[in-house]
Amino acid sequence: MVPLTFVMVLVFAGSGWSEAGIDRAGLTGELAMIAVNTLPLLVLRRNPLVVLATFSVAYPAWVALGYPTHELQSLPTIAAMFAVGTWDRPLWLRSLGLITPLWMVAGGTLNWDADFLELTFIAVFFVFVWVLGVLIADRRAQTRALEIRTRDLEEARQELADRAVADERARIARELHDVVAHAMSVITVQAGVGAHLGERRSDPAVEALAVIERTGREALEEMRRMLTVLRDSDSEGLPQHPQPSLGDLPALLEQVRQADLEVALTTRGARRELSPGLELAVYRIVQEALTNVVKHAPGSRASVTVTYDPESIVVEVVNGLKAGARQRVGERGLGLRGMAERAALYGGELETATETGEFRVTARFPLEGSE
Repeated sequence: MVPLTFVMVLVFAGSGWSEAGIDRAGLTGELAMIAVNTLPLLVLRRNPLVVLATFSVAYPAWVALGYPTHELQSLPTIAAMFAVGTWDRPLWLRSLGLITPLWMVAGGTLNWDADFLELTFIAVFFVFVWVLGVLIADRRAQTRALEIRTRDLEEARQELADRAVADERARIARELHDVVAHAMSVITVQAGVGAHLGERRSDPAVEALAVIERTGREALEEMRRMLTVLRDSDSEGLPQHPQPSLGDLPALLEQVRQADLEVALTTRGARRELSPGLELAVYRIVQEALTNVVKHAPGSRASVTVTYDPESIVVEVVNGLKAGARQRVGERGLGLRGMAERAALYGGELETATETGEFRVTARFPLEGSE
């Protein structure tokens, strides 16, 4: 506000002195009145209505005392009118600023013997400046509201994304627990059987089997204790089903076809025995990819290709639009992040590509024992 006030002091004093010159005899009083008509601008941002009220009294006093007048001397009042219009206060409070132009027309006509049309023109201009300030203030308020809403929506979206990732990780952990627990149970039982059959023989192998059994049982119990928290309380009491594998892909595709999605399954290479956890990861990636197709490209067609290479297994899901079908824009990020985490769990990698009319998801897993 200091630069604006400085300019207004120069304009207010200079315009008057250009009309009637400097009265050295009454210069002190004139400077005091100039200060009253300009220096309140220094606090314009704090309370523009008080500044406007001050000018509404100060300038009539300037005119009544016979000091030289000029049109440019209305600039401080114009600045105050605009500031009142843009003030961050209720509209009824800002409307009090309209008293100034009414008072100027009435007081100037009755008390100062001024030209009515000239005062009316200035008053209309004051009202215009005030209205302009109100419109700008409303636009700023709308912009702030949109910024706040956008920030809230972004925070909510990020929270949902983090929650979805956490849920997917918990789901992976639960499934991994089932797979590992089964394998550990088999190992422990077989080690116990071997140790029992050879308990009468003093053989280091028998002792090793006993150690394996004891260590396996301890590890299994500890793993169950740590991962129990990952079990949904809602699932307690519900029947437990075996985890799906690649042999369940035809049933999965049949379910997808019932959702109006044409899908075909192709298997390349000789099928190899995979660990239950790896088969589950491949199955879940295909399931999530097809779910995305159903959600974001209904009425389209898709293909699932499972390729057994000597060193890896590759699964590819491609969806292409049917003639006349329309792609719907949706949130793909959450599902892709979950699939990428499943692939990374077994040292694999996930790739996505968007081509003309197609969206491709490719997951590649290295196979143990490959050179």
